[in-house]
Amino acid sequence: MGLRDVTFHDLIRRNAAVYGDRPAWIEADDGRTLTFGALAERVERLAAGLQQRGVRKGDRLGALGKNSLELFLLYGAAAACGAIVLPVNWRLSAEEVAFNLADGRPRLLFVDAEYQELVGAHRGRLPSVEACFNLKPPGGGFEPFDGLLETSAAFAPVDAAGDDGWTIIHTAAVAGRPRGAIVSHRNLVCAAVQLNLLLQMSPADVHLNLLPLFHVGGLFMAVQAFCAGALNVNMGRFDAAAAAELIERHGATVLFDFSPILEGILDQHEATGKKIDSLQKVIG
Repeated sequence: MGLRDVTFHDLIRRNAAVYGDRPAWIEADDGRTLTFGALAERVERLAAGLQQRGVRKGDRLGALGKNSLELFLLYGAAAACGAIVLPVNWRLSAEEVAFNLADGRPRLLFVDAEYQELVGAHRGRLPSVEACFNLKPPGGGFEPFDGLLETSAAFAPVDAAGDDGWTIIHTAAVAGRPRGAIVSHRNLVCAAVQLNLLLQMSPADVHLNLLPLFHVGGLFMAVQAFCAGALNVNMGRFDAAAAAELIERHGATVLFDFSPILEGILDQHEATGKKIDSLQKVIG
């Protein structure tokens, strides 16, 4: 590790020490809330569970599911283990999902219940996968996610460097097929610094996380808000009415959107009178 190397796990530990009992994450779907301290503790318990299942530095962890606390924890635990998350766009066709998973060669696979039948149908194309886990609760027919958190094993810190891979994002098709692009910890930290210079975010901010975490826009914004000590209010999937209500309820100050998303929120504001004047920074 270089003198100035910083990983996502380092940022998680730093935030636990600096922001401790401040809320870090709220699940809009069910109201679950974690502080920065509790999130760091859960990340390391999950990392210990992954290590007990044989995950080592450089291994890939596939993820097929909508935004959830569990997915964010998986990003953190992978960083702690030195593993690499392979998030797959759930909007793709079954064939495209199977190709991206096979291309990334994950050791473990984490899947929302609604996509488990798809994975089961293509299991023969995924020889690298040793075990499949449920991702977002409730239920599903794969191994329980919480089982990894219930390990009695202690987390063993891993010597990770800034240039080590943290996630693999599949790009647009080249010669008919997408290619996996590795995003390093240094890529992540530099993006967070640049976004904070642009947005000037602080612990007083509330980020409405409505873009998917398989996309660099959604992932980097969620991580940047986390790094700034801000609160992430997470939507499993964008819905304009729900987004307008969440902005009003939590006083959201920042979001990253695309034009149809913003249009939908503005339409809901006009139709329902939901207050969205807390928003200060809207980028897209």
